[in-house]
Amino acid sequence: MKHLDTSQPSHASHSSHPFQVARRAAILIFLTIATLCFGQSVFAQTGYTGIFGGGPFYKNASANITEIKNSGFTEAIVWSVEVNSVGDLNLNGEFPLTSGGVYIGDQTHSDFASNMALLKTGTVKRITFSIGSSNVGDFQDIKALVNAQGTGPTSILYKDFAALKAAIPSLDAVDLDDENSFDSASTISFGVMLGGLGYHVAPDAFSNSGYWTNVVTQINAQAPGTVDGVHLQAYAGGSGNNPCVGWNFGTVPVWPGLWDANDTPTQVQTTMTGWHSQCGITGGFMWLYDDFVGNGKAAQYASAINNAVSSTGFTLAGPATVFANQNATTNAAVTVTDFGGFNGSVVLTVSTLPKGVKATITGQGTNNQTIAFKATSTATTGFTTVTVTGTSGTIKSTISLSLAVSAAVGKTGTGTPVDLTSALNLYGIYTDGSSYTTGGLDGGGYSYSSNLLTPSRVYNGALFNFGPTNGPSAVGSSGQTISMTGSHTSLMLLATGVQGKQLSQVFTVNYTDGTSTKFTQSLSDWFTAGKYTGETEGVASAYRNFDNGTKDNRTFNLYSYKFALNSAKTVQSLTLPNNSHVVVLAVTLVP
Repeated sequence: MKHLDTSQPSHASHSSHPFQVARRAAILIFLTIATLCFGQSVFAQTGYTGIFGGGPFYKNASANITEIKNSGFTEAIVWSVEVNSVGDLNLNGEFPLTSGGVYIGDQTHSDFASNMALLKTGTVKRITFSIGSSNVGDFQDIKALVNAQGTGPTSILYKDFAALKAAIPSLDAVDLDDENSFDSASTISFGVMLGGLGYHVAPDAFSNSGYWTNVVTQINAQAPGTVDGVHLQAYAGGSGNNPCVGWNFGTVPVWPGLWDANDTPTQVQTTMTGWHSQCGITGGFMWLYDDFVGNGKAAQYASAINNAVSSTGFTLAGPATVFANQNATTNAAVTVTDFGGFNGSVVLTVSTLPKGVKATITGQGTNNQTIAFKATSTATTGFTTVTVTGTSGTIKSTISLSLAVSAAVGKTGTGTPVDLTSALNLYGIYTDGSSYTTGGLDGGGYSYSSNLLTPSRVYNGALFNFGPTNGPSAVGSSGQTISMTGSHTSLMLLATGVQGKQLSQVFTVNYTDGTSTKFTQSLSDWFTAGKYTGETEGVASAYRNFDNGTKDNRTFNLYSYKFALNSAKTVQSLTLPNNSHVVVLAVTLVP
């Protein structure tokens, strides 16, 4: 077997080495938390103990099929299905599966379909085909095909996977091993199509948790139950990935994988037992059967995982993101789910709270507990990863949630809100469910929700008033000057970048004595917080609105900026940057 090159991505193609496969290293995990209610919770059925394999599943496969079906593994993951530019499917560049939407696998390996069925006469309960690898091409071709043809019955992708399902009825699921495309729109469409054809879908992740969380959420929103598990690579470049930290898909379980080149069966059982104790994983997988074909280790590794995930205990489930406001209390429900005959009393504790926020827990010892997060009027705004730990004797389980603290909702506060009426030129705030053709805040039809934003906010005591709902409500900057007056210590903005981050933008405060002060400030895009110097969270929103009346259910931001003024002088005006992608929604002068 070719050794792993840790400078490369995770699933390596083996089309140039048809008899062996190698898994290459993943890039570092990028943690982000999405906006759904989820936690580490028990799957509706026992999770799967999976084994990835390539050629051994179809070349001279009889003895290998017998070994795996009697091994104790419950999921056989056949890797890697390649998708070419015209939509034909091929296993590892050496085993054509479809051509023109027709199954042709029997021309190369006539016993393949029957061998897949034979696997399920033993311990294997699920057959999964894995698409993709570290090679660029598979998901780029899927994107191009989806964009060109869609995913309806006349599309080549629909025909391909319908043909596979018809030729191999034992085929249950498709594993999505996208390591370089990360195009959510086409992947979601593809996943929904697979669900409609009767497949389950399992993302195969090694990084980019925020991307995969959104993909899982959107697929299951359109085709409920389609994504029923996530294969998480926790070895080589994915080493350090922990299914209990940062990989949280709600009722969709995470099944972590380890590699035999790094871990013996004993080490696998120890590691998986730790994860099971921490967050109740219900399954896992091994990479790679090709390494230990016929030497007896298949049964040992299967037993290691099965033993690790079969003990007694409990798991926790709660919201992935809790949206809180200054000077208010927000509740989060946490569910305790028992497994393996556990009937103990679970006590919750909360750690890593942001400054100005306290947590109170009610329902201790029950299976339905509530955490009340109370934020002061000056609580630190922004996103904080909060750890919730459940303890019963020596058994512990943890989940992480993102606590998003925003400015308070209110009508009174310090400062003088600046009247922006004459400068309002964007329709940036709409009531939920509204349809409109104004282009919204960003010119692409998206807008803030007035239901979430409310008419006014109070940030650290300073009052900000927003423009009217369903009308001109934001200022797209074009170098214009906004009049204001008075002597003040600071000027505060609620603003954002659109169409990407907007770096080193110049805001100019003009005084009545003819002098001026320039402030250079970078602004994050409203979807991706860059946490630039001088930028803090103003309002975090659980979604934004689209012009067809629907919601984009991801987290979006409105940021706060503060510029120090010369209080000995009288302010005359503020000149905005000459950049339409800098959008201002509220301005307040602070005494």
